[in-house]
Amino acid sequence: MTSRPRQPRQHPGSPGAPSPAQLAGRRRQAAEVRPVDYTQIPSREAQQRAREQLEAGEQNPSAAPKPGPRKPQRFELVPNPSAAPDDAVVTLNPSDPRPYTRPLRVIEREIRLLSGTSLAVITHDTVVMTVADPEEVWTADNGASDHFLRGQWTVQVRRADNHVIAVLPSRYALSVRPDEFEAEAPIDVSGPSNRRKKGTRHPADLRELRLRLKAHGFRVSTSGPTHGKVTHPDFPGLFTPWASTPSDRRHPQMVTAQVKRVFGIDIRG
Repeated sequence: MTSRPRQPRQHPGSPGAPSPAQLAGRRRQAAEVRPVDYTQIPSREAQQRAREQLEAGEQNPSAAPKPGPRKPQRFELVPNPSAAPDDAVVTLNPSDPRPYTRPLRVIEREIRLLSGTSLAVITHDTVVMTVADPEEVWTADNGASDHFLRGQWTVQVRRADNHVIAVLPSRYALSVRPDEFEAEAPIDVSGPSNRRKKGTRHPADLRELRLRLKAHGFRVSTSGPTHGKVTHPDFPGLFTPWASTPSDRRHPQMVTAQVKRVFGIDIRG
């Protein structure tokens, strides 16, 4: 019985592809590739530094840097520090006579939003009103920030500088709220009290509240029989709500806390 010569097997879908028998004895191309030792390649900073040194040596050979021991740098403390900026919250100068003020800072480009949320829907007045008159308040991040919830929005404020850092939907803020948090009454979250002044008495009635506000430069404007705003000429864009006929006997205490929380001014006597 005569055997027929073996024909190279044709693979379906790839006509003319060589068979393993035809590739036998050939050297693999991958074996000819020399691996690259990336540890020998200098970083971009080292390359740029070497290029600058080379150019400096070509222009002025005597000015080329020469390697040598590095001398330690000395820093001298200024005995009389310069005056702190007007908008500084905390200074290192203990003799700074300025009172402790911490107005609410609302900078739109620095506010963190969830994907799909736009500041065109969340107006500036909505942010200020949420902080001034919240329905629920809690502290998170180990006391680094406070969350003020009002309606469908929750505003996160950093305690260090009273800066608005995030505006979140209330449903999302409640879903990510930690199990252990410090819940506070909305009228109690008004920042640190000023212990240098004598007394921490709140206004007793609406008349005394108006006098305290006027003494600190505030303006009370009404836009109807019951509702209005408390504003200050030094803090444009900030306000707190004002009720001409309040139904809660704690209204002076609430307005005092709202004014301190938004404007950073304590009107307690």
